[in-house]
Amino acid sequence: MKSLNKKPHILIFIDDEHRPDILPIEGNPNIRTPTLDRFIAQGAYFRNAYTPSPICVPARQCFLTGNYLEKCGTRGYGIPLPSEVVTIPGHLSRYGYHPVAAGKMHFADGSDQMHGWYERIGRDIRGRNGYEPADDPLHKAITFHEEGTGKWSQAKEITNARVGMSSFMKQDKYTVDGALMYLDEFFVDATYDRPGEGPLLLAVSLGCPHYPYQCPEELFNYYMQRVKPRVEDLPENFDCDNFFKIKVGKDVTYREAHRATAAYYGMIEWADTQFGRVISKLEALNVLDDFVVVFLSDHGEMLGEKGLWEKQQYFDSSVRVPFFISWPQKFNRGSSIIKENVSLVDLFPTLCEISEVPIPSGLDGRSLVPLMEGRPDGWSNEVYSELYHPLNGPSVMVKQDNMKYFRFEGRDWPEQLFNLDADPSENHNLIDNKAHVDDVKRLRAKVDNFMS
Repeated sequence: MKSLNKKPHILIFIDDEHRPDILPIEGNPNIRTPTLDRFIAQGAYFRNAYTPSPICVPARQCFLTGNYLEKCGTRGYGIPLPSEVVTIPGHLSRYGYHPVAAGKMHFADGSDQMHGWYERIGRDIRGRNGYEPADDPLHKAITFHEEGTGKWSQAKEITNARVGMSSFMKQDKYTVDGALMYLDEFFVDATYDRPGEGPLLLAVSLGCPHYPYQCPEELFNYYMQRVKPRVEDLPENFDCDNFFKIKVGKDVTYREAHRATAAYYGMIEWADTQFGRVISKLEALNVLDDFVVVFLSDHGEMLGEKGLWEKQQYFDSSVRVPFFISWPQKFNRGSSIIKENVSLVDLFPTLCEISEVPIPSGLDGRSLVPLMEGRPDGWSNEVYSELYHPLNGPSVMVKQDNMKYFRFEGRDWPEQLFNLDADPSENHNLIDNKAHVDDVKRLRAKVDNFMS
């Protein structure tokens, strides 16, 4: 169907805590993600995409605003995004887009639960709407505490892995069911025959594969026979908060780690199936060709690598993210793997350029369109990530070209330096290597300037 809109519709798929290496394009032989594979095969896959913060809420605030945390106006996990900060949906709506969010936005418990979205679908809309708790010692206000966050240790999350449907998965199904109904209404509206006007910006955002590690039995059985848990020790010359350290054979059994790994894989395939339902609906409505399709995750998951679980690390499994943009009607070179360092903050200006909307001044992000068109000349090949969570923050990372440096402020934990070309698994900390004195000096200065 040839769209009557001059601007393309935009569909953004988001999942939560997806390791970047659990995709077939990364050489993983076990995972099945046919929906994502389809669009990777006809789009631009960013092999070195990094989250601006390796934890849920700050990461999402950054990519929605195109800025690192300082310009977002918030650094903490549970601090709401200020309403005056410009977002992707708010800005594109000024130029005719109809922005709708289905699922997880993670706006914390702030009074503004929209931040530029015209409509929201799902069960992630939580806030006090400006009301403060009553000052009453007999009646304590109940605040929302999300499943699986801070209720117990990571060891308990691993031992609790099993066949099942967590509340996150149930919410994800609710999200997708609502998105499908909305698409029927927007493009047809059979009752009143008044389909939506203007191009659609639709985000479909899932909670999976965030722990609790649970998935349907068929997927659990499939991956139990194909994946193995990582049994690794904490690296030498490295330290972090004890919360993330899990020793297989001591804190959890091998079988428990195996079950958690299989369930995590199953959750990724299940999420891919949910995205596939949306694509099938767009095909049934004969509008898929009018869409730019984007996929990203907010951060990764260590999943036992280096003896660590959860996120909040600057190793690639936690801070690098799967990210692609597919629009074969414009960028029709087929599948392309882009190796330059990019950040999720680059999404905002990229969508502006794709939709021919002015890019707001002062964004930290940069449009990725030149890279998608095969024009990497002049690309400043560095990205940053930062964290202010009490467990592993304040901390900051910079990656420039192939060199990655990170440190934890106010801690006696060792600084880290890696050459990802020579050591992609990040096993050899070069911070005390005399051959890299200049690299350390240069990257320390970049971090100092970033944090000032």
